[in-house]
Amino acid sequence: MSDLRNEGLKLRPACEYAIKYYLPQLRAKVVKLLVEKHGWNISEAAKVLAISPTAAAKYSRLLETSQINSEIIDDVAGILTRRILKKDLSYEEAIEIICGKCIEMRLGGDLCQLHRSFIPALKNCRACFQIAAKGRKVADERSKILDNLRIAIYMLESRHEFSMLIPEVRTNIVMALPNAKSTADIAGVPGRITVYRGKPFAVAPPEFNASKFLASLLLKVMEIDKEKRSMICIKYDEEIRDIIHSSNFTSTEFHGCKNREEYIKRFADSISKLSKIPDAIIDLGGVGIEPVVYIVGRNAVEVVEKVFRILEEYLKSDQTRKDTSSIQRPSHHHLL
Repeated sequence: MSDLRNEGLKLRPACEYAIKYYLPQLRAKVVKLLVEKHGWNISEAAKVLAISPTAAAKYSRLLETSQINSEIIDDVAGILTRRILKKDLSYEEAIEIICGKCIEMRLGGDLCQLHRSFIPALKNCRACFQIAAKGRKVADERSKILDNLRIAIYMLESRHEFSMLIPEVRTNIVMALPNAKSTADIAGVPGRITVYRGKPFAVAPPEFNASKFLASLLLKVMEIDKEKRSMICIKYDEEIRDIIHSSNFTSTEFHGCKNREEYIKRFADSISKLSKIPDAIIDLGGVGIEPVVYIVGRNAVEVVEKVFRILEEYLKSDQTRKDTSSIQRPSHHHLL
């Protein structure tokens, strides 16, 4: 290992060389194909690539020399150009094509060799291989969590009666990566789940770092039980409290407050001395604080299934109230 105190730490990852050598060459080749082969003018080519006409006009000079194998550039540029001409290239697909080839070149290919030529200390470097292997695992885990959340959200949106359990502050559902360390490792619904035309409605698809507060509470749960990686917030009333107690759900209670840090501390204190994490953590509210119930589980689908058990009993109670009310209310005929 080299002495960094003498040589300095060269913070120049392979990405820097991709930006300097790969992307300009690729853009230039696409411009060349559009202009010389397909009759576009410089301004049209510049617009579709989101670059300035001045930059696009330099394509010939950029292609005079190349640090990247021209066959690779030709191949990727050809794919992009064909998709551009067919008008079926989305931003997401373009990124997948461009970055996919970049990753290939970092794994012992042209970018890897170029990187090593500028920094000899990387002669035996395997960093990109290790990053790729770890990245596949991380991508798989994150994908599984987002898929599980999508299913859970679909279940909630498909059950319009769930709107009866959404608190005034609205709700969210979150799920964490295994061994989550921060809210960035936890996915939720941006903007929460609200009620639209009487039905539950998630305003956006789930994504990571979307619900910092609920995610912060889930982190406290995972400090005690790493298997409990999901949580949802529903409304609280005495009826729901009775249902939780009579349905073999384990529970604990605390009083919330307006201060965020103090709230999280009180939440953590309510579970810190328990032998295991309960199904329901009840916030009985406080001055200016709406009482709510946090339902906890191993994954988002399991959490929703627990909520639906509560909902079923709540609907039965609601029907009983309606039936009692209709019996006690005099009929219109009787009033006459």
